[in-house]
Amino acid sequence: MKKIVPDPPLSQNPNPLVTTPYFSIHCDLIPPDSLAFASELLRGIHETTDEFCRAHANEPGQGMLVNVLHSAEMARALVEHALSKLQAMDRGVMP
Repeated sequence: MKKIVPDPPLSQNPNPLVTTPYFSIHCDLIPPDSLAFASELLRGIHETTDEFCRAHANEPGQGMLVNVLHSAEMARALVEHALSKLQAMDRGVMP
């Protein structure tokens, strides 16, 4: 039996619409700056999630959002710790 609709041509690129990355990191970005930017991104996640949790208290899925909130808090604490250690090393003070 002959097919009514032929198979589409095979594409070398599975997603031909995406040709450039949406986000890239400059190769000269130094670790302290990377950590500072990451800390600010995590602060934004924390503030946005916290505000949403307060506005939608007692709704289904609240526990998952609170988990995101706590994870962002812990990740930011780790980043801040790494930043403080790097700054102490730069000053020659290693606790």
